[in-house]
Amino acid sequence: MKNDYPHIPRPAIQPGGQEHLRQPTKPEVPDIEQAPLKYIALALVHLKNVFARLPVMIEDNSHPVDEYQPQTLSPETESTITLQAQWESSEIIRAVLITGPTGNITVQLGDRLWTLTIPASGFILISPLWLLLSRSDVRILTASTPGQYSFELMGHEDSRGNLV
Repeated sequence: MKNDYPHIPRPAIQPGGQEHLRQPTKPEVPDIEQAPLKYIALALVHLKNVFARLPVMIEDNSHPVDEYQPQTLSPETESTITLQAQWESSEIIRAVLITGPTGNITVQLGDRLWTLTIPASGFILISPLWLLLSRSDVRILTASTPGQYSFELMGHEDSRGNLV
């Protein structure tokens, strides 16, 4: 058989001979072989530390949040929509949907204040996001243009670490 790779020297295989692809000598790791229980203990401690963080990382989506308020706003009577918290504990808001006529609006969620413009399509979808709102945080939409608006917050109750 012709050697197709001239830069890699390969000895010719004799008829009936075998070419060993695996390493002919056994790999050795003397420090682990002398004290294997030490490395097993270190691995178990590392796994314990990793698993200890799991309860606070798990998100329970069984308590959904869907705070929704449609309302007609006119400058003479009212120009804000206020949403009430759905759960007694904190809420994780994953998306905000706003519909209404084209114009400028201000959205306040907790300590965040956004000035936005509703495009000609008539809606704004803010997602993905991860907002943590407590029960006492404000959820207000203020419009500068009169019209029919809707303000919706979607997410779930924050129950991280409260596994029962």
